[in-house]
Amino acid sequence: MYKRFALVLAAVLALIGVVPAHAASDDVLADFETPDLMGVTLAAPEVDRAAQSTAFATRGNGALRFDIAGSTTSGSRVFPRVWLADGTALTAADWRGRNYLQVGVLNATPEPTTLYVVVRDQAGRYHQSALAAAPFGYRMFRIGIAAIAAAGVDLTKLQHLQVSAARSPSPRTLYVDDIRLTDSLPDEAAEQDRLAPRIIAAMGLTDLGNSVAAALSAVERRMPQSPAPPDRALRATASALRRQLDVYATQIPALGKDVTTARAILAGLGLIQWRIKRLGTSVDARHARPSAPVGLGFADSMALVYPKDLPCQCTWRDGEIQLARGEYENIQLVAAPYQGGLSGAVARVTSVHGPDSGLTVSVRPVASLFLGAPVAPRPGTPTPYRPSLYQGWTPDPILTDRSAVDVAGDDYQAFWVQVHAPAGLRAGQYTVDLALSADGIAPQPARVKVTVWDVTIPDRPVLQTAIGNDPKAYAEPYGVTDPDGIARVNEAKWRFLADFKIQPDNIYRSIYTDGPPTVAELRAVQQRYGGLRRFNVWYFDPRLFDLHQPDTWDAKADALFDLIQPAVDSYRAAGLVDHAYLYCCDETLAAHAVLVKHVLTRFKQRFPDIEVLSTYIDDRMGESNGLSRLIDYWVRDVPWLAPDVIERRRAAGDESWWYLHAGNENPVPNLFVGYDPGQLRTLLGPMSFQAKVDGFLYYRVDRWYGHSVLTDGPLSTWDPRTWGNVAGDGSLFYPGRNGPMPSQRIQNFRDGMEDYNLMVELRRAVDQAPSDVDPEKLALAQRVLTARDVVTNQTTYVRDPAAYRLWRAQVGAVIKHLS
Repeated sequence: MYKRFALVLAAVLALIGVVPAHAASDDVLADFETPDLMGVTLAAPEVDRAAQSTAFATRGNGALRFDIAGSTTSGSRVFPRVWLADGTALTAADWRGRNYLQVGVLNATPEPTTLYVVVRDQAGRYHQSALAAAPFGYRMFRIGIAAIAAAGVDLTKLQHLQVSAARSPSPRTLYVDDIRLTDSLPDEAAEQDRLAPRIIAAMGLTDLGNSVAAALSAVERRMPQSPAPPDRALRATASALRRQLDVYATQIPALGKDVTTARAILAGLGLIQWRIKRLGTSVDARHARPSAPVGLGFADSMALVYPKDLPCQCTWRDGEIQLARGEYENIQLVAAPYQGGLSGAVARVTSVHGPDSGLTVSVRPVASLFLGAPVAPRPGTPTPYRPSLYQGWTPDPILTDRSAVDVAGDDYQAFWVQVHAPAGLRAGQYTVDLALSADGIAPQPARVKVTVWDVTIPDRPVLQTAIGNDPKAYAEPYGVTDPDGIARVNEAKWRFLADFKIQPDNIYRSIYTDGPPTVAELRAVQQRYGGLRRFNVWYFDPRLFDLHQPDTWDAKADALFDLIQPAVDSYRAAGLVDHAYLYCCDETLAAHAVLVKHVLTRFKQRFPDIEVLSTYIDDRMGESNGLSRLIDYWVRDVPWLAPDVIERRRAAGDESWWYLHAGNENPVPNLFVGYDPGQLRTLLGPMSFQAKVDGFLYYRVDRWYGHSVLTDGPLSTWDPRTWGNVAGDGSLFYPGRNGPMPSQRIQNFRDGMEDYNLMVELRRAVDQAPSDVDPEKLALAQRVLTARDVVTNQTTYVRDPAAYRLWRAQVGAVIKHLS
């Protein structure tokens, strides 16, 4: 049926190609009917491509195809733009005598995007227009010539017209066509209707349907054919997918101009592709345990085990963990029921064997949150196990308040297995036996082989952090609003975060609290919550000063200084002042440079023993504006990196940190729900070590205003939106019934901090290697220490947990050898 549709569609296209929609007097600037692309240039020709194509055209037979490389492609940090030079790519014309510029653009990808058209003159003045485009959405820019002129653009000295769209982790294709000057306002809706069959043809539904059907056949051939209920269930799942493909095959020839239904079919075929891969995962589980009522395997803690739709990056053999003394490590036990779900599913530790009795193991179920609308998940780096954008049930919370869960249908259910090797534990091989039980089935055994290296890392993180929190926000889901109650419930949070190598701080202290921290509060951190590292005294925001009245700056600064003076005096008396800093100038721009320099100079005169930490936006960290020596800990976002600046600051005794914010998207790591949590581990471990940054800042861990306590699961109705419609920004854990509830992300945060400590141990071993050490072993250690096997830069790093584990095993092995 798919092949028959292709012939019908070809005939329809032949009929529509000659319909006129414009006056003959329009000035056609470009129609791309020939392969000649003189005057067409790219901002990033190393990764992006532009060519004439006949795969889509608004009229005639050709269009400009603009292929935008995915943001994970090496060299893709340049914003993608195609430039059409005036007088060559664009036919010379007098724009002043026209009313409108028209540009047609098709977003020929299955993700939505924003399209941009820029008109620039030879002096650099420009006018920009933007339009949202749905997947395979055609947009017609209708830009008033008067608006272009009003932006200061010289219409007699044009340089080029630019078409662009932001990069996504997945590649993107745009078709640009029919660029013209016209006097009548073009009818976009009429053009979209006229072009509908061509837009549908560009989706390639016929070929995609055939490819998906072939993939299903390949999985069906691997299925056991026994009458056992699990095997019948697998075959029933395949049959249901086949029936849906048959429905699509019937609908496609009748689409006509129905682009909306075509988009739905495109999305449906894409989802079926993933469900077929998932079915293949279940078939693998069945082959591994052909007589078991449920599949049982393991997944890495750096990966996500989606309950529905997507395949599992699982092994159906014994699980394996390697760790140093003083470390936590984790793995996920995965239950894969074939039908009917699991009632009262519990995973338990049945025994631990090894050379010591001190290895501790815990197991808890993982819950998932729904990332469909109105949640707006950020596109992530696609992998063989997940698309760039998935808006379904996504795992993250770890349900430490319960052991048993009810699993629906054939949903995959992960159980978080946490292993801790205390500092004094004897090294060697350990065996952890687990059992999965549920109503109506016998306990199903599983085993994790644990290797404890003869290596010990320090408990205290070497990588410095400034991690914000808001005591009131944490208490809100529990209905606690009085100051004493807020302090009481936050004690549990502080103990919890200390277990995850996080000392809560408050960079926005002037916003979230009534005053600087007291000595008593700091003593509690020092004695009970993992030791005092750094703490913020107060927040200086230069935007609260009047830039145009410098004669008021001193008085306003002194008022701020007077407010914190008693607290600073108490820190000096208590011997805590060496830990104190002032947070300054949150993401402040260059317009405030003179003000910031003036106030910080005055601050340093009055408080020479208090250091300054700032996220002031300057990639050269104050080298050109005099702020370099006034800001002791300069923090830039993760995409930024200037090794020469870091080295000069280190030589001067100053520190260079980095941080994450909501604008950092894959391939740059971030901690959004739905991003593979292992990228957070990579960031805080080998990536930070390789970059030689001194610390990491993150603004909040408990940003869940208006949320309730998370009480349900494994498919939880808790709203994952924590900043606008983004899931997980400013939030690293959950408010559970019994207090803080961990996430997979915070687990990977701790793992990354421990990996950084492990690399510090490796560096020490290299530096202190005996003179008679094998040169080849020393060279191996030096190579492993660079972390180049797992990290190239902030956008290029391994996504496969197996590759990361191999590198980590090398780190442990070479430390042991050199020591």
